[in-house]
Amino acid sequence: MSKVENKLNQIEKSFKSSEKEAEILIKDKQKTTNTVNEAMEKASKHKNQLEKVWDYLQLFFSIVKDYINGNYKQIPLATIISIVASLIYLISPIDFIPDFIPGIGLIDDVFVIGLVISSATSDLDKYKEWKESKSLI
Repeated sequence: MSKVENKLNQIEKSFKSSEKEAEILIKDKQKTTNTVNEAMEKASKHKNQLEKVWDYLQLFFSIVKDYINGNYKQIPLATIISIVASLIYLISPIDFIPDFIPGIGLIDDVFVIGLVISSATSDLDKYKEWKESKSLI
């Protein structure tokens, strides 16, 4: 196994752990809200490094809030768990690449968020359509 494959496997393991945590967390509205707020705060501090996924992160925050408040439930549970897991990964102090390393500290976070985006594109598009239809009313 190459070094890159090994590193990707480590990131995958860490994300799987975040998914397990998200499965439990999503059942607790307050803890999920706290996680979203913490992720929003961290993201705003690192907006430049998160620029490539910034718009999707905003969508993640919105969809999780709407989901836990009962406003939007038309999303597969696996998708919402993956989104919450990516937020957990973002705020986790135990990262594959420590976030405090200038310039590269959030590369693994962006990678994980990108994977969730690519696996949830159709669900995210449906949510955007729903959100836009609500704003027209």
